[in-house]
Amino acid sequence: MPYLARHLQEDFKVRCPEGWTCQTEVKVVTAELEQWLGYAPQADAMFQEVATGRRVWVELEISRADPVANHAKFATAHLLQPLPAQDTFVSMVSRHIDRGRSNLCAHTVGLMRAIGLRAFQTPLLPSIESAEIKRLNHLETSRLREEPLQIDAELSRMMSVASVLGRALDSDIHFAANAVEVVYNIHRWNKDMADLRQRERWGRRRVRYIAHDPRTGLFAPSKFAAYLCLPERGKPFDVSQQSLTGMTVESYTDIDYEHPLFDGRRAWQHLKQNLGMPAQPLDSLPARQVDVFWRWAERHQDSLQLDSKGAVILSVPQWAY
Repeated sequence: MPYLARHLQEDFKVRCPEGWTCQTEVKVVTAELEQWLGYAPQADAMFQEVATGRRVWVELEISRADPVANHAKFATAHLLQPLPAQDTFVSMVSRHIDRGRSNLCAHTVGLMRAIGLRAFQTPLLPSIESAEIKRLNHLETSRLREEPLQIDAELSRMMSVASVLGRALDSDIHFAANAVEVVYNIHRWNKDMADLRQRERWGRRRVRYIAHDPRTGLFAPSKFAAYLCLPERGKPFDVSQQSLTGMTVESYTDIDYEHPLFDGRRAWQHLKQNLGMPAQPLDSLPARQVDVFWRWAERHQDSLQLDSKGAVILSVPQWAY
């Protein structure tokens, strides 16, 4: 095992959140099923809540040539020996995994959800660039202890995406776990707003914090882009009816103002702190990007009222998707 993964495992055990236990290198299926499968799915770390028994299975993807293999192992094992509905799979992916492989993993999470696994993918050490991850991965444990790695932030991110924020409309509400899901929400908001019926549902709302997809020049309110709407645990997942995230203008407007779980401040702070999306005042951005924003805002002037304090843009980093 790479040195960095082993170091993270050890620190996860030492810094395990209160009310939880943490084990490492935990087998997922019985020895009998392992023999039948011909491979042995196991998690880099497994957190278990003492009060409820629910488990969070964590995979650390630091520099694997084929990181989606762990997703596939968990999914196929689940088909033959289903994990309890309350269990959650979280893959944490570093910037040393290239874009294509990371995105494949993120989309494979949708397949895992479709077969009944509550699964997420989220960044690992997102502030550390690929070359630095590679350097750290070759340091021995004694040297890694001297590095300023913010392990508590990694645990906080993992727990925040694995946790249900609230329930509404027979759905579980989670934070978006990665850039792919945020970008999907940005595009879904713009697609829905092209429909007159959806625009009427949305009405006209005041916004200040706005998520941005630089690859396409699209924007969306951060409070919409930061959340997932998933079927409640244990309920069938109808692939024909569910998108990657399940969030739509229709579902959002049915919940908004009727349920305290949507919190605008928590939304933009999650995008900034957990997903590495810097929050920048609009007037601090390059002129070309400002022009793109105002063209977008003009198209949606009947649906959005910009806050008098000025727009703040949270752009998805190029490395993230």
